[in-house]
Amino acid sequence: MNGKTILSGIVVLVINLNILGCANVTSAFLTSDTFISAAAIEDDDYPVRKEIRQTFQLSPNGTVDVSGIEGAVEVETTNGSTVEIVFVREAPTQKDFDCETISVEQSADKLVISRLTKKEKQCRIIQAREHLKLTVPRSANLTFENIEGDFSVGATEGFLRLKNIEGAVRIEQAQAAELGSIESNVSLNVAEINAPGIKINNIEGSVEVGVKKDLNADLKINSANFQIDIPNNQTNVSGRKSYQLQLGTGGENISISNIEGVVKIRGI
Repeated sequence: MNGKTILSGIVVLVINLNILGCANVTSAFLTSDTFISAAAIEDDDYPVRKEIRQTFQLSPNGTVDVSGIEGAVEVETTNGSTVEIVFVREAPTQKDFDCETISVEQSADKLVISRLTKKEKQCRIIQAREHLKLTVPRSANLTFENIEGDFSVGATEGFLRLKNIEGAVRIEQAQAAELGSIESNVSLNVAEINAPGIKINNIEGSVEVGVKKDLNADLKINSANFQIDIPNNQTNVSGRKSYQLQLGTGGENISISNIEGVVKIRGI
């Protein structure tokens, strides 16, 4: 580590991937462990590789913001307070690899992971691929933007926001969420719903939502192609472009609109 710096009470780590085999980390009161492996994998196209592992503590209902990952993101949720980061970046050449860095800003109640790209001509067009695996508290509020791959997350109790996802999205269970600008299919289950409800719009693939039989919510769909397969709620929706249904005694909205594929609502 290069030193210690306090920035507005936030622990700031800048993990510089420019030097193979080591990382420059600026931190304040860092208590987590960092491990970086520079071992090359058996891949003739992407031989330059690094792996980063870090662990932090996050307060209940803390926030996790992630943006700019050039590959798939996998999020596991637990009942604990630990956040674990496992990040892998690969590139065909050292020049491609050196063009970008990862910035991690961490405090007791917030974690921010973002991308920093060198403003150099040689870095305008590069080849690289990444994979991020996170373990986060189930109660955390999560935001993921500009992800260039598939996204999956376990059951969440906080607010989940996804925007500009270039792959498929799979959500084991969400209670409050906003999903937008997703370029593939979306699937999620809803067993319980909290304010501000669930909003899904601007999806280029299909959407499948599983709802628990005793869920209390208001379902609103604006789409040209949708199917409703909920026990005791089968309805003929042929030819309709919008649909509203009270589930149970009603409650927060599940709003679905601007979907290019099929919308399917099923019971779970």
